[in-house]
Amino acid sequence: MKTTAIVFDKVNSVILDELQLPDPTARDLVVENLVSGVSVGTERWAYVGKRAELTFPNVPGYMGVGRVLEAGGEAQNRGYHPGQMVNYMASRLNPPHGPNSWMATHLSHAIVDACIDPDGGFNGHHCERLPEGLDPFDASLAGLCGVALRGIEMARIPAGSIVLVVGMGVIGQYAAQVCRLKGAMVAAADVDDQRLQIAAANGAEWTIHSNRENLKDRVARIAPQGFDIIIDTSSIPAVVNTVMPFLKLYGQFIFQGWYPPPSALDLNVFHMRMPTCYFPCGFSGSAVATSMRWAKDGKINTRNLITHRRRPQDAKEVYELIARGSEGFLGIVFDWSKP
Repeated sequence: MKTTAIVFDKVNSVILDELQLPDPTARDLVVENLVSGVSVGTERWAYVGKRAELTFPNVPGYMGVGRVLEAGGEAQNRGYHPGQMVNYMASRLNPPHGPNSWMATHLSHAIVDACIDPDGGFNGHHCERLPEGLDPFDASLAGLCGVALRGIEMARIPAGSIVLVVGMGVIGQYAAQVCRLKGAMVAAADVDDQRLQIAAANGAEWTIHSNRENLKDRVARIAPQGFDIIIDTSSIPAVVNTVMPFLKLYGQFIFQGWYPPPSALDLNVFHMRMPTCYFPCGFSGSAVATSMRWAKDGKINTRNLITHRRRPQDAKEVYELIARGSEGFLGIVFDWSKP
């Protein structure tokens, strides 16, 4: 069976290519992709060659949503069957693409191992069924909600906490929504008006434009003793150094981004706050399933996070846009349902 795939063939280069898929086994699902969400941060770093664990050529993407066409015997024993809708993180590919990435969801058809159990205590996401009636586009970015939820669960954010979320990309938007579901009050900080408007529409109590407002004065009005928890999704050490003084003494700080080495963090400012810090990575299947249930029940909003809905044929334009950062964007998805 063949598939059409978005391929990073070399650094700063993307092509649309036809690949021969491996034969499915008893563990596998054959999935017809309908939509795949872009993880802007991870895929940008992969595209520019900064993710050392990813080599070329590789098929990016870790948020695929599609319809099961075939299910092997072992997969059927796990409750999978043709016609189901699934959200999957990775797919099997032949060399030379197969060994080069832990992702591979930006493709028209996928071979998905549905029988992988969480390994080494990491509790990673592999494949989850969509709730009945959930639109695939409302599930397309659920992995990023799962990323936010992992950090929030590590910090055990209590009701009544005052939380600052720094960086209102998709993960930051979800983090703000999930914190409110946990009973916290949320301040959202960014340098983009559109992202702040979306955060406010999704329930953030306060929005802060970091370039136009005096942070010290604004924080003094919102949280005079400092924020109970700060969640950074910016991945920028200078931003972390700037906001750390606004943390409450003995507060909690969640490093919810990926910080390319080497780091320029000012650890002295950490000493002054004596925080408990968390460094979440990845996301669990249960978090993805929970995120999709919340979306189905209308408890979190995904649709207004999607600013760019593109065809796979537009992949070159999409990744050039992401690499430049020259145009406002938030959630980006590839629509595989149309030729």
